[in-house]
Amino acid sequence: MNTLARIVPWLIPALCVVALAAWSWRAMRPSGDGFDLEGFATLPVVSNGRIQPLDSLARNRLLSIQGKQRVPGENPPPSPAGWLAELAFTPQQADKRPIFPIHHDEVLGQFELKQEDGKSFSFLQLVPRLGEMSGEVSRIATKDPQIRSPYEKAMMQLWKSLGSYQQLKFSIAHPESAGLESDLTLLVEKAREAKGEEQKRARGEPFAAALTDAAGARMKVLSEWSTQTEVFTKPPAMGKLASEWRKLPDAAVDAIGQEELDPSTLAFARMGDAWRKGDPAAFNTALSGYSEWLATHRPDDLGKAHAETVFNRLAPFYTCMAVYTLAFLCALLSWLGAGHALRTAAFRVLLVGLAIHTAGLIVRMLLEGRPPVTNLYSSAIFIGWGAIALSVLLELFYKNAIGTAVAAITGFSTLIIAHHLSLSGDTLEMMRAVLDTNFWLATHVVIITLGYSATFLAGIIGISYILIRPFWNIPESVATQLRGMAYGVICFATLASFVGTVLGGIWADQSWGRFWGWDPKENGALLIVIWNAMILHARWGGMIRERGLMVMAVFGNIVTSWSWFGTNMLGIGLHSYGFTDAAFLWLSAFIGSQLLVMAAGFLPGKRKPSAPIQAVS
Repeated sequence: MNTLARIVPWLIPALCVVALAAWSWRAMRPSGDGFDLEGFATLPVVSNGRIQPLDSLARNRLLSIQGKQRVPGENPPPSPAGWLAELAFTPQQADKRPIFPIHHDEVLGQFELKQEDGKSFSFLQLVPRLGEMSGEVSRIATKDPQIRSPYEKAMMQLWKSLGSYQQLKFSIAHPESAGLESDLTLLVEKAREAKGEEQKRARGEPFAAALTDAAGARMKVLSEWSTQTEVFTKPPAMGKLASEWRKLPDAAVDAIGQEELDPSTLAFARMGDAWRKGDPAAFNTALSGYSEWLATHRPDDLGKAHAETVFNRLAPFYTCMAVYTLAFLCALLSWLGAGHALRTAAFRVLLVGLAIHTAGLIVRMLLEGRPPVTNLYSSAIFIGWGAIALSVLLELFYKNAIGTAVAAITGFSTLIIAHHLSLSGDTLEMMRAVLDTNFWLATHVVIITLGYSATFLAGIIGISYILIRPFWNIPESVATQLRGMAYGVICFATLASFVGTVLGGIWADQSWGRFWGWDPKENGALLIVIWNAMILHARWGGMIRERGLMVMAVFGNIVTSWSWFGTNMLGIGLHSYGFTDAAFLWLSAFIGSQLLVMAAGFLPGKRKPSAPIQAVS
């Protein structure tokens, strides 16, 4: 038994690390189907205002369309980059994949479909009724988004997904081109000839009108193609700004005054032709040549795209969710009688998760060139990280597995929130202009987000106390520890929230010319400070005791969630980033759940007395 107690604290974390290593190896394993899709995935392009690999472009588009990155179809499914290649080079195949989820019966009726036909549908199933849908969308677009019916909102979302799908189809190839390289080369040659004929006409010399007319028609095709995509594929020369990237059809126009097509345009055309012919060797040759050109002329862009692709495939934050689940289970079992061995194992597993979480944050910071919090998605990642780091300190001090369990719950919950926030698309999006300052992002935003972390952590401790209190005789020693943990975390939350709010006022003064403007977000930050201060004053003044402290800590979750999400959805103020029905519903459900927990705090509880109760005569 003693041997087992010595082994378990190391065995479980070791097995966890081995499992993670095996999963990472599997995630990075080449596909082995001949086409070098791993290399294709790392090619850099510009979309959504930033340089990103084709892998991220495909993943973000899949997330925004169907809410997941997995491509439906054969088993094993193609990678996101493989799906992008299929969509751009052989769209007739991609159009058969059911990637458009439709859940509203009226929308299904619009396409003469039924729920029995499936939950997701292919582009080919929807395309016969797109004309009618266009008219319906035009009607809906005239209405205020706030008063649209669920059917109208579902129609607009589907229309947006279809448009996004079509844009991506034209990103790196023209789907109607029979031979990509030959068509582009011929187009450029004819355009040059037509340019010469135009010069003859300008001099009053005889010219071939048919040639200029044909070239004009071809140029019109390129112009229309350019409006159908928002992806920039041609990188500028070394030393040029990233803003000088060009779309593929625009790059073809640029080639009219040059000797030949640029390397990026030629590479994508040759890869497309090879894909259509089923020729992996030609595909890989074109890919290798372009990658070598990028390594020479745009090494930073290629390196960053490669790093982001590896980051995407390893998916560290999804991995953390599994690790935090294991840590929670070990902590739970330690309370059921396994004792010190499992408690130590749980803590070490938690440290593994925290290490991965930290590595993921650092990689995101390097990819963005920014501090850790730049948007709502990254705030969820960082709030979870901050709460876990604080919980580790609590566990080191109290050594009761409560810190481990609370950390695991908070980490898992915030990563779930982050996952749903990622469904809108690119999580490494460009900064809003007013936020484009690393100093204030690293001070005000980080510190006030740590205040969020601490307030939520105190609330989770309060929830744990309230939910177990009616069913378990909480020993006085455990109750004292919980009270001390909540109190200490609330003290830190008050300090961080106050300092962060003051720094935010200084930033506001520099950006907008006033320290305080009663903006909803500013009010939300102030409410967190006031509520945490109220808890401390109520505790110091003897107005609340153990249970009251926990109930008030739970209400801190409501205050913080309102500041975090609620103020963004008001549609007013300098911090409002837009209303969404899903966010409103989830926020309302969360607030309702916290009110129920607070009500449960008034139920009679059980307490194991620390000393015999003396009878009163």
